[in-house]
Amino acid sequence: GGWVRRALVRLLGPELARLESLSDHVSALRDAAETRARELAELNSGFLATRQEFEEVRDSRVPGLDARLTRLAEEGVAPLQREVEALRDERVPRGEAATAEAHRLLEVLQRELAEVRDRRVERLEQTATALQGAFDELVRQLEEVRDVRLTGFEKDLAAAQRAAGEIQRLGEEVRDRRLPALAARTDALIGRLHEELATVGGLVDRLAAGRPVGVAAPAEVESAIPEAVRQASVDFMAAFRGSEEEIAGRVEEYVADLAGAAPVLDLGCGRGELLSALRDAGVAAEGVDGDPAMVEACRRRGVAVTGGDVLELLRARPAGSLGAVTAIHLLEHLPASTWMAVMEAASRALRPGGLLVAECPNPGSLRVGADLFWSDPTHRRPVHPEALSFVARAVGFVSQEIRYRRPFPPEQALAAPDQPPDLRRLAERLDLWLSGPRDFVLLARRG
Repeated sequence: GGWVRRALVRLLGPELARLESLSDHVSALRDAAETRARELAELNSGFLATRQEFEEVRDSRVPGLDARLTRLAEEGVAPLQREVEALRDERVPRGEAATAEAHRLLEVLQRELAEVRDRRVERLEQTATALQGAFDELVRQLEEVRDVRLTGFEKDLAAAQRAAGEIQRLGEEVRDRRLPALAARTDALIGRLHEELATVGGLVDRLAAGRPVGVAAPAEVESAIPEAVRQASVDFMAAFRGSEEEIAGRVEEYVADLAGAAPVLDLGCGRGELLSALRDAGVAAEGVDGDPAMVEACRRRGVAVTGGDVLELLRARPAGSLGAVTAIHLLEHLPASTWMAVMEAASRALRPGGLLVAECPNPGSLRVGADLFWSDPTHRRPVHPEALSFVARAVGFVSQEIRYRRPFPPEQALAAPDQPPDLRRLAERLDLWLSGPRDFVLLARRG
């Protein structure tokens, strides 16, 4: 039995081994089939759940989604499509046109930038070079001023200070010594002239009354006294107010102002120089004067003249009857109240737009106000141009002009061209104060 078993084992061993292997393989297949069965059961369960969910989506959610899609198409997609079509048909062409214009402008800008780069920048560089050169020259000049001219200026300033000290010393000498002496001499001269005028006045009164002069003199001498008195008055005018030729030259410039202003009334007409000039220019004019000798001189010239009190004769003129009133070196011979009354009467006698011409010595010039004015003993007091202008406005003159005339000769000036600038400016200011123009003229229009 043992041999048989061993023989069977030898014969059946490989088969048994294959059977065991097959048994193991069947067991593995069985286990795999069981696993697949479980997976299929699970898959079937998932499929059933998915089918149920699909049926739910198909039966409930899809109809709502279709409605929403329909509404979206109607409310959203259609307007969007119209907007896209409008954008395609209208806005895009406009945008393309705007883009083309922008490109064109960009090309123009590029050309201008190229021009700026090629031309203007070059000019700017040239200008900058010129400015740099000018700046360098200015620096050089400043260095020259600092190193050369400033030293000379300091010397000139020192000289000007010395000159100013000398001028101040001279001014103090004039103020403290010469002016008091001149005033004393003027007072003495005025007193003497008053005495002589009083004596001459007495002689004239006696002659006018037909009485002898009361002096021991031959008859031919006594008969010549009236002519001597007349000649003395003429000589007085020539000495203190200028010769006939000089006065005629001075008043000539008024002819242009008075042209077209007829009739003209010349107050204090003197020897009639202005009246003669107006007559020669064809301007109707008449004069008034209180000095009989002057009235006679005017009549010899053949000009119209009336003798008597100037203010009374002016007041006798009808209102608005005159085109112009002139008063050449008259007002300074009158008291302030009288010349103010003359201004008022002239305003009344002039027609609207009528012209007043009043010339007086300029008290703003020290040589005139402190010296030359008082050489004429018949002067009362200076008339200041501001005072005259104020009174003219007060009595109805609306348009005014003040002119200054008759400057002193240039050789009498303190300023000279060769003086240092600061010293010359100082001298010019002193000339203005000391030797300003000798006369001023007010030209005023009646309102």
